[in-house]
Amino acid sequence: MKYNRILKALDDDELYSPAAIATIAMEKGFPELGETPEEAELIRQPCRIAMGRFTNNHCFPDEGDGQITLSGQSPTPAWFGQRYKQVLILKKL
Repeated sequence: MKYNRILKALDDDELYSPAAIATIAMEKGFPELGETPEEAELIRQPCRIAMGRFTNNHCFPDEGDGQITLSGQSPTPAWFGQRYKQVLILKKL
């Protein structure tokens, strides 16, 4: 998966929504999201969509492990970083 490095960088005990992962990756300057801030902003949306598919494809519970609120958004389901990493370990990605 293209975003494995981003998922491996997540904190085990913190909640992340797909949008939060894309935002954090953009802020931390992961090369998967482009070389410049402008490129990162354009690639953020596909990253968020891929993370949403990741949670669905790996049967994460719909209600999440908890809820988080990003600026300007209503509370949304989120999952612990450990859950994302467990999928990588099981798939050996």
